[in-house]
Amino acid sequence: MVSAPLDGKERLALMYAMFHMDSLEPFKFDWKWLAPSGLSTKDFIAPSSFEFRENRSFRIGKKYASVSFLQILAPELEDRMLAEFLSMESSLVVSMHIQSLDQMEAIKTIKRRITDLDKSKIEEQKKAVRSGYDMDIIPSDLATYGTAAKALLQELQSRNERMFRLTFLVMNTADTKRQLDNILLQAKGIAQQNNCALVPLDFQQEGGMVACLPLGKNPIEIHRELTTSATAIFVPFTTQELPVLRPERPVQ
Repeated sequence: MVSAPLDGKERLALMYAMFHMDSLEPFKFDWKWLAPSGLSTKDFIAPSSFEFRENRSFRIGKKYASVSFLQILAPELEDRMLAEFLSMESSLVVSMHIQSLDQMEAIKTIKRRITDLDKSKIEEQKKAVRSGYDMDIIPSDLATYGTAAKALLQELQSRNERMFRLTFLVMNTADTKRQLDNILLQAKGIAQQNNCALVPLDFQQEGGMVACLPLGKNPIEIHRELTTSATAIFVPFTTQELPVLRPERPVQ
């Protein structure tokens, strides 16, 4: 895949395509039309109607749509998940909001989590002693989270990893409500195969739709903190280093 920046007109054309999936009318727009007509860019891309009556779905014109967030449960991710989402035989929009965190603040946050986990571990050990059990027996989730947090701290401190805050959203669309339900089941199955969960946004469908538009706005405050290598799994672009061309020295 090749990434490229969008100018204003290309961005409007993309939003027009998202809002008019049920129409074959091509996008028509020119910046010089705005002043004489008194219209704004919204008038050229707005659909016939929006309907946000349901808690987990909405309508854009005649199309049904639903926005879900990816709940990342797997300790390690594979790049095939994004490819499987994009290979679905249905119309969908995948949106990723990635924010870099300050390195020192990220390390402090992980250390606080380790301290909280150690505190919980001590509390569980005290309960085990009072109940006459072996104090080394603690809940498996607590042990797993503690090991993962310490491994994450080591990666940040010694492996040149950075911390990123990721919001992964998927907007599925269909012609009917039944088709939308079937598509959502298929998308959830793909997420489950990769030890993740695709969860519809309850009563946040409008905010989810805004987050899926190419505007850089994310009103959804649901995110997962990932390292550089884990975040790179979701970025399907490759970079190629070009050699620096130096001017030849004149022959003396």
